Amino acid sequence: MIHQVAIKSLPQEWLWCETWCDDTSKVTAKTIDLCNNPKTKEPKLTAAVRIVPEWVEYDNEIKHLLRRLQEQEDTATQKQTPSAPQHKKADNWRDEL
Repeated sequence: MIHQVAIKSLPQEWLWCETWCDDTSKVTAKTIDLCNNPKTKEPKLTAAVRIVPEWVEYDNEIKHLLRRLQEQEDTATQKQTPSAPQHKKADNWRDEL
């Protein structure tokens, strides 16, 4: 297959990475790869905050959405859970095999 299909590289603007691209080319980047920089060993989320200014805003928005979904799920679970007296078995109730 490799002999039949030519392999082409995309222009640098399609995949910007701090490790091999300069800061001036980031302005025209279509995608940003938050790859690990082997020189700094900086965690990806720390790098994301530094490299992508709007990252904090997006991250907070997602956290808020997840909190809202969790609250909705908790509310739905509470509505489905029967009250304690309905769960309680009579003292003389015995399970038969």
